Amino acid sequence: MKKYVILISATLIIISAIAMSGYMLKGDEAVCEVMTVKAQDKDNIITASGKLQYRAGKPVKAPFAGVIDGVSVKNGDTVKQGDPLFSYYKIDDAYTALLSEYSGLGSVDALLGAAAKYGSANEIINELKKYCEVVSVNAPCGGRVTGLSLKQDDIFTKNTTVLKLSEEKTLEIPVNISEAYIGSIEKGQRADIVFGADRSRHYGGTVCEISDEAEQTGGMSGKETTVEVRLVLDDNDNELRTGYSAECSIITSTDKNVIVLPYELIRTDDQGDYVFLAVDGRAKKAPVVTGREYRDGTEIKSGVKENDLVITDSAGLKDGQRISISERTVQGDA
Repeated sequence: MKKYVILISATLIIISAIAMSGYMLKGDEAVCEVMTVKAQDKDNIITASGKLQYRAGKPVKAPFAGVIDGVSVKNGDTVKQGDPLFSYYKIDDAYTALLSEYSGLGSVDALLGAAAKYGSANEIINELKKYCEVVSVNAPCGGRVTGLSLKQDDIFTKNTTVLKLSEEKTLEIPVNISEAYIGSIEKGQRADIVFGADRSRHYGGTVCEISDEAEQTGGMSGKETTVEVRLVLDDNDNELRTGYSAECSIITSTDKNVIVLPYELIRTDDQGDYVFLAVDGRAKKAPVVTGREYRDGTEIKSGVKENDLVITDSAGLKDGQRISISERTVQGDA
């Protein structure tokens, strides 16, 4: 009889231990949210900022040096082919050649500079007006006037662009691209554009022009060498105004079927990068190898495969810890 009492007591102790163990394990269980891993196509982008303007169209140049006689238009005006733009006193090549021969000054600008240094340039300008022919310049095509900065009595050199006639209904954004990235830019590439006036809306754009020359521009860390790239806006609407600031994301290529995880899901310890997966009711620490970076995450080259469940709230988890998946878990794709 005593033997049975001891046996029953031992059994009860074992049952109690098992129950207690189960309670402790359940008490250590974490409720987690997960994200299903799916392969995606991801765009590689180069970002740049600029300002919206009417597309710079045909430059109107003066084939000779001259002095502005009068200007018939102002920036923003819309003109038709044949409309008067400006007139100027034509300083022909023969005068410029004689000026160089007898004064040693190679241009009319140099003459005016010398005159201003020692007296008044107005006297020379008035003399030029007495002997120079007045030439009128009319619009070679219709468009909107942009880039006009000259006024009456301003002097300019041969082949100066006096103004531009832009395409009235076409908007563009000139941006400066660092020389380190310009090799990835090609005409026809697509762009996603967001304006500061309404960041909730996205507009499409296309690379339409890449400058043949680089120049020094101001950057975050001082001067840098950049190339101007122009993006033409696909659609116009009444909400857009020239001068709006724009953030442009130029799509240079697309990577097919890559696994990308948000940056915040990837953890790091002294052994490297890892994530936590939900596997058979437990948290599994999975070392990962990362690759290319995108706007919204990092490529996972190994360690995670499609349809894996990545735990999105892994702070404080331990490898092998029991988990249950929250009813409000994230069902979106990673």
